[in-house]
This record gives sequence, structure tokens and C-alpha cells, in this order.
Amino acid sequence: RIRKRRPRPTQTRTSAAAAHSNCTGNSPMQPLPIQRVVLAFLALELSAPSRTDGFSCSSSSTAVASIFLGNPIGETMEQQQHEVKTVEIVVRGDGEDGILGQLFGSSRDKFFQDILGKRVAYFPRSEMERDSPVKGIKLSSLYETNDWISLRIRGSREQLDKSTMCYEQMLEYLDGGGSVVIPISPSDYLHELKMNVENELDIADTSMNVYHSGPSAVALNIHYDAYPVIVLQLSGEKEWIIQNDAFGDSIKDVNTWKNITMKEGDVLYIPKGIYHAATTKEGFNSTTHVTIGLLS
Repeated sequence: RIRKRRPRPTQTRTSAAAAHSNCTGNSPMQPLPIQRVVLAFLALELSAPSRTDGFSCSSSSTAVASIFLGNPIGETMEQQQHEVKTVEIVVRGDGEDGILGQLFGSSRDKFFQDILGKRVAYFPRSEMERDSPVKGIKLSSLYETNDWISLRIRGSREQLDKSTMCYEQMLEYLDGGGSVVIPISPSDYLHELKMNVENELDIADTSMNVYHSGPSAVALNIHYDAYPVIVLQLSGEKEWIIQNDAFGDSIKDVNTWKNITMKEGDVLYIPKGIYHAATTKEGFNSTTHVTIGLLS
């Protein structure tokens, strides 16, 4: 099957590359063979979940058509959530007109009353009847304004050095199945989104990272985060596998996994300590999501 190559805006790429004219003609990072999330289980000496309950990169995999609520994570795990601090906070903003209303639509109040700190939840944009607060990705802009970009393939991590890898070469790395993780800083165009979330939640800080991946890419092996995360899909589609039982136990005790395919504008909430992983959906040359970690 022939895979169409991703269109690239010539003008934007030229300007980004020109800003770093010290780049050599050859990329210092050779594209690695395409990997899939199933390899994350092999790395942990586990059996990959079945097609029914687990992760699949099959092109026949479809997105959940409506809001999905995971199983309750249990009282013990609830007590470990950072959200315990924020649940009692009166959420500021303009209701559904604020940034949280744009993220969750009419489910905004339900999120804070019934979901936050209690279970995984998935909100497809098609159910919200309103536009996403951010659409698409200005990758060349982030390359130019951010000095903390890391290169990732299945958990490997290497800092991007702009003196040896220009924007064009970074795109070649992505085309080879790589990913870049970009922590949003005050100079980045997405910083306003970060500030809006913090102001409306009335919390001191969030950790906001953009994950942009090439075909069949896996930025991180299956893992859990030390804080709860809100995920917004910016472009393309991404397949996720998420723990749905044995909360707080070893990963080897998990029997049920939930498959979710996120499309542009979809929102996913994952509590602290819940195992998950993601990969670019088959048939897409790139995909982008942003994570908003609730730190305090």
C-alpha cells in the first residue's frame, strides 16, 4: 500500500532552516526502524493485551463514538491524586465560555463533580458542539522559540541540538518514526493556553508538553505519570491503550485495557498512576497532542 507523504509548507521550513544555517547536510540522527506500542510490553516481559481488551495498531481500529468513563480507580488511588487539592477549589472563569468549557464543552461541570481524581475519561470533540481551543500545530514556530526539545523513540531521550540538527533534519527524524517532546515555555505560542488553564483552575503551575510524532511512532513505552494529565489532540489521530482495572497494583496484574483512538480536538483525562501508552494511528504520517499536567 502506498502511503502519501505529508505536505510541508515550503516557506515555513525555509525560514526555520535559515535561522540555523550551521546545520550540516547530513542528519546526525539516523531514522530508526518503525516501532509499535506492542514492543513496550515486550520490553517489560509482558504479553501484549488482546485485540478486544488491549492495544492494536490495526487500521480497522475505530474511535470511541461517545464519552467514555473508565472504571473507578478506588479510594486508595483517589487519595493519592494531586487533584484532591484542586477539587475543593472554586473553578474560576466564564463557565462554558472559559478555557475549561472549550476543552470539555457541556461536560465541564460533570468533569469536576464526577471524574476529576476518580477515573479515566474520554471526550470526543463531536460530542461537545463547540470548537477546540487549539487546532493544528505550528511546529516550525516551536522549533524556533524553544530550546528544550527532546528526541524520543520508545522511551529513548536525547536533547535536540539546533547547531547540528536544523528544522529540515528534525522533520527527517520524524519521518523515520521518531517523536519530539516540547515543554511549553513563555516564549512559545501555546503558552497562553497554559496560563489560561492555570488561571481558571486557580493553581500555581501546570506541566504542558507537545508530543509530535511521525508514522507509527512511540515516544514513550507504557508508563504512568506522577501527576494527573489532560490530553488535547491537536492534529492527526493517535491510538491509546489505557489501564482499566487493578489500579495501584503491578502492571502484571492488569487484565483490562481500553483502546481509544483520539481525533483532532478530542480530550482525554488520565489520573495519576494509571498505565498508558500511545502511537500514531496507521495511515497517518504525523500526529500531535498536548498534555497538561496538573502539578499543584
